[in-house]
Amino acid sequence: MKALYKMNNLEKGKLLIALFPEELENMQNAIQYQCSYFNKNEIIFRKGWSANGFFTADFWYNLVHYANKGISKNPNLWKRPHWFVDQFFDGINAVFTINCLLEYAEQEECDYYLKKAIYLFFGVDKVIAISIIKAGIDDSNK
Repeated sequence: MKALYKMNNLEKGKLLIALFPEELENMQNAIQYQCSYFNKNEIIFRKGWSANGFFTADFWYNLVHYANKGISKNPNLWKRPHWFVDQFFDGINAVFTINCLLEYAEQEECDYYLKKAIYLFFGVDKVIAISIIKAGIDDSNK
């Protein structure tokens, strides 16, 4: 096996899935939740998106739509680990997946050991840091 620091995201994804096969459905649900979250708030996020950021809003939303389309086409993708890895960890698509997993790792329902593995494999810094509040709309009073 390669050293972790020499692995690419696809290899890390395969290893994560091999170590936590029972968490695949939860990981897919976390990705699906993030897709819904971004789609529901697309107008707000696009409005508050920084023009000086590393990613454009169009680029980010292409990743969101690709992940969402993969889940819509195959809601039971989590039952096929190889397909799951190819869908979510291959190439540039891993950027969105990693952000979703880092968001999920912050949730109480995330398995303790999965959380530690996510942080070990992908770090603790999210790819983007945007919320409705940061985008200029505070809906916490609703």
